[in-house]
Amino acid sequence: MSTARTDETKQDDQPIEAGEVRELQELSFREAEHRAETAKSLAIWLVVILGVSIVLHYILTVIMAFGGKEEGIKNLNAIFNAWLPAISSLVSAAATYYFTRDNR
Repeated sequence: MSTARTDETKQDDQPIEAGEVRELQELSFREAEHRAETAKSLAIWLVVILGVSIVLHYILTVIMAFGGKEEGIKNLNAIFNAWLPAISSLVSAAATYYFTRDNR
């Protein structure tokens, strides 16, 4: 056990080669490219969320219709009627910004 500690101490005493140290450079950050990429990905994700929610609504409605759950369909429709205007307005705002950002 004492030989293991001695080996550890010997390794810790050795200098560590850290490589070459160079002059620091500024990070290259292009705000216009960053904003464009963010707008693009936001618009795409919102459209995907809208599409998935519509497909999921219809799938769940069909499943509940075949299962005879009329009350469940009414509740699902109430949720969808509240969700659809919210997500569609976000999608339209993101798409409008994405397609008109160059006109500014």
